[in-house]
Amino acid sequence: MIENKRPLVYISADPKDTGEYLYTLNRVVLQLGGLPVQSYYRTDSGDYDWPLVRSVIDECDIYIVLVGDSYGGISDSGESFIHREAVYARSKQKPIVALLKNAELKSLSDQAIQRLKSLHRLMMSGIFKYWNSKEDLLLIARQVLRDHLKPHLKLLTSSGGHSAEPAMQDVITDTLFDMESYPMRFSGKVFAHGNCHEIGVEVSLSWEVTFFNIATLMTSPVTEDRMRGVLEDFVASEYQQSFLEKVIDSHALADVRCNEIAFQRLKAYLKGAGVIENVASQNGGLRNYWQLTARGEHKLHTLLVPS
Repeated sequence: MIENKRPLVYISADPKDTGEYLYTLNRVVLQLGGLPVQSYYRTDSGDYDWPLVRSVIDECDIYIVLVGDSYGGISDSGESFIHREAVYARSKQKPIVALLKNAELKSLSDQAIQRLKSLHRLMMSGIFKYWNSKEDLLLIARQVLRDHLKPHLKLLTSSGGHSAEPAMQDVITDTLFDMESYPMRFSGKVFAHGNCHEIGVEVSLSWEVTFFNIATLMTSPVTEDRMRGVLEDFVASEYQQSFLEKVIDSHALADVRCNEIAFQRLKAYLKGAGVIENVASQNGGLRNYWQLTARGEHKLHTLLVPS
């Protein structure tokens, strides 16, 4: 059974800054069963009806702030309109999703940069995603809003009860990160006396270190090559001696590569734990994109800001 009420999704955005992206975001919300609404206010539109905006935010089920390359138009309070609305939504404890563009700062004044950074810092205390292009926004919005809109649609299992999957995945996640380490095999080229030796080394990476290194680049969709590459760079830097000691008088290490089977097993573990998911593919599935789920975002946040 599906409850008929469609969740109301308030989108806070500066139309001068993000107008070309709003259709993309509205379309995703509609596709996922939500009902998008926004004031679409510009400073040249007349008076800003703050009481009306507050009343709509009060009624919304989910609040989204879409931030582009600038801080946005400034309200009478000295904040931008979108900053003011975001602060109000937080005060009302609304579920908040921030979609933050990797802004081009060259054209902004120092004051504008500081204001934009303050808005980013505010939104990074909750669920946030960085994006670069319209294609990025489409993928990211589908991923994060799917996680947030599903509970509001109140989908039931065939037996009439709510699905127990999230609770089960919490158990899997806890068990996964309780494990001390995950062994992975890497190969690398070790140089000694002008000769190159292909050396294989097994490295035991702690789960938190492994996840942290991958997760920090997965707030936006990334390819498997990028996921693998960040682990290879980490191992080349932190475990160089493990390779060099395999060859007498060695002096350099290059071209560190992660074993494909070990990497695919690692990815399967993280997917099974519900912290990453496949969000899109190109060329008939030949190039896969992966991103953190809301659960993975929360896990990363706990590592970045330990209690």
